[in-house]
Amino acid sequence: MRTVLPTRRRLSLGLALAAVLTGVGVYTASAAPATAAPTPIALTSPACPANLQQGEADGCITQLQLELNLTGAALTVDGQFGPATDTAVRNFQSAHALTPDGIVGPATKSALDSAAASASGTADLRTQCGDLRTGASGPCVSTLQTMLNKFGAGLTVDGQFGAATDTAVRNFQASHGLTIDGVVGTGTKNALYASAPTPLPSGRVDPAKVLNAAKSYLGVPYVWGGGHSLRGEGPGPSLGTCDGYTGSTQPCPANTTAGLDCSGLVRAAVWFGAGIDLANGGDTSEQTRDKHLTPIAESQRRPGDVEYFGTDAHTTTHVVLYAGTDPGTGADMMYEAKETGTNVHYVTLHTGGYWYHVTA
Repeated sequence: MRTVLPTRRRLSLGLALAAVLTGVGVYTASAAPATAAPTPIALTSPACPANLQQGEADGCITQLQLELNLTGAALTVDGQFGPATDTAVRNFQSAHALTPDGIVGPATKSALDSAAASASGTADLRTQCGDLRTGASGPCVSTLQTMLNKFGAGLTVDGQFGAATDTAVRNFQASHGLTIDGVVGTGTKNALYASAPTPLPSGRVDPAKVLNAAKSYLGVPYVWGGGHSLRGEGPGPSLGTCDGYTGSTQPCPANTTAGLDCSGLVRAAVWFGAGIDLANGGDTSEQTRDKHLTPIAESQRRPGDVEYFGTDAHTTTHVVLYAGTDPGTGADMMYEAKETGTNVHYVTLHTGGYWYHVTA
């Protein structure tokens, strides 16, 4: 039986082919309250419009308000670009020799990012900071957050190394072939300074980029609720939740282990491979209703497509990413986050589910 909780969003944390093939029940968990501000999105992210102005309401405005507050404003951070935010923008523009029109375009974004980073304090991670990890705070962490944002992290630059920063560090480590441990040591620091930031993809979806993003997570632990922004972080490995957990691995590791569940894996792969956040962190059923998914017949599948398993096309409990035919074995393969106690793996494709193309 599918458990329904009275929350704004239910996050599907199903095991591999849960209920469909293994008989394991569907687990759900609560997301953030409906009154919470949207998750911050870096102002220069492709997910944000080129020009932000009064009337917009999303994570881009959350980030805008946070940065304005760092530079002296006293806004309520609600993700709503209203009159107070408009006034704060105009005041900032006037103070920085910009046209005070209330429109946050490229010039204002650049000036605001720089001012916010400066207000938070900066440091050379290589010479002035020791190893950084969850719980650290201060100018070293502010600098780290600013640098990670250049790689698309979308962090609030607040000098606090919390769950969102841990996720961003792990994503950076995964994409740069580093040990994925959330610790900013010598190797990660050197990579931050040596690597050229790559903007998130936009435009037509390139399946190869989506599959490369999925491949970078091989070996990451399956975590109940991992990758679902439960604590305000964006896509990618994160702590999960033990709410409703009844798995055989005890005690529940989700509160202490960073990883991905099935829909968290697909979310991360599509975000870092195509710049699309499927269902904004929602469960498998919510993902199937995302405007970027087009239903197809199984015979139409191609690498980069997603397959959902459930009782119908929009009531699902598990998802995998089709990797295509392995040139070495000739077998159809998939990327999958299966169940607690296993890692993200590349295995023979399971069929019989509901198929979708990912489109821009």
